[in-house]
Amino acid sequence: MSEPTNELSKPARTSNLGTGRERFLAHVIDHGFDIGRRTPEDFVRHFPPAVIMEGLKNQPRLRASVLVATTGVKERVALKKDWESAAKDLQIALDEGETDAKTIVSLLESDDRVRYLDHKALWSYVTEGEFWKVSPSRQKEYAAAKGHMAFMLTRALEDRLLTHADIVGGITVDELASRLPKSELGKIIKGALECGKRGAPFTEADLLGSMPLDTLVNYLPLFQVWDAIIDTKIAAEHGYSSSTAAPKNPSVPAASGWDVPGGADGASSSVIESAGSNTPTEAPADTEAQPLADGGLEPDLSPLAQGIPPTSKTGPVYAALEASRAGKNKNDKPRSSPLKSRPTPPPPLPGASLKHEDPQTWSQEFEEDTEFVDAADLLDEEPTINSKGGPLKTKSDSAEPN
Repeated sequence: MSEPTNELSKPARTSNLGTGRERFLAHVIDHGFDIGRRTPEDFVRHFPPAVIMEGLKNQPRLRASVLVATTGVKERVALKKDWESAAKDLQIALDEGETDAKTIVSLLESDDRVRYLDHKALWSYVTEGEFWKVSPSRQKEYAAAKGHMAFMLTRALEDRLLTHADIVGGITVDELASRLPKSELGKIIKGALECGKRGAPFTEADLLGSMPLDTLVNYLPLFQVWDAIIDTKIAAEHGYSSSTAAPKNPSVPAASGWDVPGGADGASSSVIESAGSNTPTEAPADTEAQPLADGGLEPDLSPLAQGIPPTSKTGPVYAALEASRAGKNKNDKPRSSPLKSRPTPPPPLPGASLKHEDPQTWSQEFEEDTEFVDAADLLDEEPTINSKGGPLKTKSDSAEPN
């Protein structure tokens, strides 16, 4: 960590930027220079001459002032240069030692850095090194990190990027009670009693008023303050970082029904929706009508197109399970008609009428028309084969002659 660079920024500066999020960013960048956590060399490494001049492509006078001070070119000449030419001249002057990073940064005022450079890139520069994770054993860097974080919280409150409730809610009262020493808790209780005497509510602003923010970060882990407040409430909500909160309803696989193997890509398609779902079941993609050679369309003979329920033995679930049991390859090419329908019986002949029988006459027909056959008579007439291969003798053959 370098020594503080007070030449680049002055204490108690003011910003003329229009929004709080812009003013906050300008102040935080300057504070990084003040405490020595960031250097001009770090800034130029993130924003080389090409990036700076591209940001100033619509500001010819500001580009010219930078070129005049760093390269010695005449102002009239500098005003004629476009941003690409100005970037090359500034890069050459930097490479040849005619200027340095400190001079370049000093020529860009605090507000101009935020006006003309990308905010997410500036935030990446501010947070490089993850200072909130520095070990307390590195006393100098840890002290600078605590001061920088307390400054961020203070500026966020002043620029209305945060509320006192955001800070207390992010840390939680239980965490404060377990982390703060008795002396600090005593100040909070005293403030609450004073509010009670006045008949005023004791708010989060009163709580933090009894305990300055630099005291707060002195007793809390820096990474906890960063994760709970700065990263979520400042960086993410105000567009400094590209990280976003997790979606409230993360997408989940369509597991409400039965999933059966799909096409060649191995994807699973939901065939049956869960009970109570009003979502219609979609037909497989390979059941669409295919064009024929004569320009017509092949009729769709799929079970779903014919109105066959998907749970029947001719439905797609049963067919897919049967194909899976048979070891069907998923890479097989889909057929235009995956399931063969049963053959339709031929229509009845013209004039033919079906005979409708009366069940009450079944017993009568059985008694009058049926001829009973005795099993013994069948044995007498049809010989069988014995175990030795020869014909068995029937009852009449075995009878001895008189």
